[in-house]
Amino acid sequence: MCSVLRADLSPVGCRMRSQFLKKVFQFIVFASLLGCCCLTGCATDLIGDPCDLSKVESPTGIAIHPNGRYAYITGSNFDLDYRATDGGAIYVVDLQTNTVLPSSKRMGSFGTNIVLSSDARHGFTVTRDDDALVWFEISEDGSSISCPEAGSDSNSLRKCRVILDDDPTHLAITRSYRESKIIDDSGQEFTTRIEFDLLMVAQLRNARVTAITVQDAGNGKLDFSHETASFVYSASEVAWLGGERFAITGRAASNLVVVSPAIDEKGHVKGLYSSQGIVVPTGSGVYQGRGMATDPIRSQLFMLNQYPKSLLKFDISGLAKNDAASDKAQMTQMMMLPSDILKLIWVGGQDDGLLYLTSVVDDAIYIVDPRQMEIINIVDVGDGPYDLVVHEQNLYIVNFLGESISLFDISDIRNPVKVKELFSAADAAAAQ
Repeated sequence: MCSVLRADLSPVGCRMRSQFLKKVFQFIVFASLLGCCCLTGCATDLIGDPCDLSKVESPTGIAIHPNGRYAYITGSNFDLDYRATDGGAIYVVDLQTNTVLPSSKRMGSFGTNIVLSSDARHGFTVTRDDDALVWFEISEDGSSISCPEAGSDSNSLRKCRVILDDDPTHLAITRSYRESKIIDDSGQEFTTRIEFDLLMVAQLRNARVTAITVQDAGNGKLDFSHETASFVYSASEVAWLGGERFAITGRAASNLVVVSPAIDEKGHVKGLYSSQGIVVPTGSGVYQGRGMATDPIRSQLFMLNQYPKSLLKFDISGLAKNDAASDKAQMTQMMMLPSDILKLIWVGGQDDGLLYLTSVVDDAIYIVDPRQMEIINIVDVGDGPYDLVVHEQNLYIVNFLGESISLFDISDIRNPVKVKELFSAADAAAAQ
């Protein structure tokens, strides 16, 4: 039986040595393509076919409808098998029947994560190929998505875009509002309230970050307001910290930056400001920030650093709750990791919760105790696990290389049990 060693001293020594070179090669290809996109912006249209909407390919993001039946998967067209302009997709997957539904839609290439509005009536992602925020409307039962700006029979989200420029690569969402006092013609004073979705987008080029408010404009249309500013070099990921506060990390940064938007009484973004830059002392001058996650009460922030391979822990309990206070936050611990890990989430409650980290190289999730900062379990997943999400007692992981979805029962969060793998190579072979 393989014993798990503390990751601050040693690698895990007995995991599938015969496949090590294969996995290293796969990861190098994955990272090389990613680096190429960073430099070029992935904006070249290729002659070829639109993507195939009948099967999940190159998945990089996943969101689950609140009813738990439907998943929305980003198809990134990462290897450019299809033409760039409509080679990516949002696949709608029925998790009960294990099928990709006809309501799936095409979009630009190199899509990343997906977020849903608080009422699950809209979804959002970003596509690096065309520098766009892409949005879609979700049916009440969650079984279909559409672009209200296009015809009812359209299979494209191309008309449901907001062009952002500067290589948008990740986004986070929350719900917010503005209230204002109004005096009517009779002299009566009353309060109006405007609610909106608030998005924050990290962009790889020009150190950019964009804040976006989204309001219902009626007739299925949305009203977007957005402003952009420069804060962190090669911004790679964003995490919501509560209120209208977000943490932004970068791929060659020295600080973890806390950013908030300035929003007027009509719910329109007028600018952005940084309330704090948290020093990240990794010993190499800069760090390569990847995935981020917080505990349920947002007192601790965890961030993956690709080099040196590590998990960083920040105390953010002292962050200001209003503009009159002084923000205080700092890195408190750095745990070395045995593998390249790109994504993580918090699973469980405040007192007993754990961190799940996906390793593309090892085809596994590493389970970390955030209090002791040590690996307590390693669980085999699919081929190239990437993004992951929890719904009730279920954990869903999209496998980038395997082009599949792994489902785990996490009734015991320390020992996830694999239930099935949707769209696996074995399933595809059996169907032929």
